[in-house]
Amino acid sequence: MRVAAVVTWDGGRWLAQCEEVDRAGEGDTPEAAVASLREALEEYFGQAEAIAPPQEKPCEAIEIVVVDPPR
Repeated sequence: MRVAAVVTWDGGRWLAQCEEVDRAGEGDTPEAAVASLREALEEYFGQAEAIAPPQEKPCEAIEIVVVDPPR
């Protein structure tokens, strides 16, 4: 699965936002913000299976593409 993220500086912290699923992450560096976003996405997509989970959890990796890299 591939999602897009925009990484911005927000006066003291970095934000990585994914508007496709309305999730965000924050951190002290752009990399930390993207890692936080990855955790939020994994949690979000994991909850989607809460009603009838499959026997094994799918192993589809989440690829985050930063569309507006920080400068």
